[in-house]
Amino acid sequence: MFLPRLLASLAFFALSAHANTPEEWKAFLIQNAKKQGVITLPSGLQYSVINKGEGIYIPTEDSPCSFHYHGSHIDGRVFDSTVYRGTPATFSPNQVVKAWTEIMQMMVEGDKFELVIPAELGYGDKGNLPRIKGGETLITTLEMLEIQGNKIAIAQCNVATLDGCNEKEAEYIEKTTSRFGSDTTAMREEMERIGRITETVESSQLRQWGDRRVWIIMELAALAMGVEANEL
Repeated sequence: MFLPRLLASLAFFALSAHANTPEEWKAFLIQNAKKQGVITLPSGLQYSVINKGEGIYIPTEDSPCSFHYHGSHIDGRVFDSTVYRGTPATFSPNQVVKAWTEIMQMMVEGDKFELVIPAELGYGDKGNLPRIKGGETLITTLEMLEIQGNKIAIAQCNVATLDGCNEKEAEYIEKTTSRFGSDTTAMREEMERIGRITETVESSQLRQWGDRRVWIIMELAALAMGVEANEL
């Protein structure tokens, strides 16, 4: 009994010795959002693409997925890593923290993203002691290896030419273009509005359409700015 308690105490004090403050976590999110290649989703999740996979499917919410992850604090200390262990993990998107639930359903096999996760999308105010403090901003590298369950084919929709877009997507693109033109600020506000609504609905179909609309607006904003969407 003594040894486990001693080890837990040492882990707690080690965490405290390197403790970042809530102010530092918030400042890190603000600064990271300004970096080239970082995309901030309406939920507040920030991600950048390390490697773009060649898969053509994304997982459903309840689909088991095999992946590698590497989690660290904002000062670089690692709190968990399948990369270090050498063995991938298997979870479905609905079994993990909110940030992973959201991003996993955007990833194809071979995708590798770096996530910067605000506390409300991670372990919240309670944290996951002794490794993760309450309210802590975290960094995670996530690599999708295999989608083992149900899959959804990625719609190949070109927002500039409408090639590969279905009727619903084409109608939404035309409506959005007419409404916002090249006003990227208004587009970002609309993405945030859709994101807030999507978070409240229970229907998986409605959530997927909400996510799809956000993606379309992101592509239109990138087109208006003359950059790739992952450079926004």
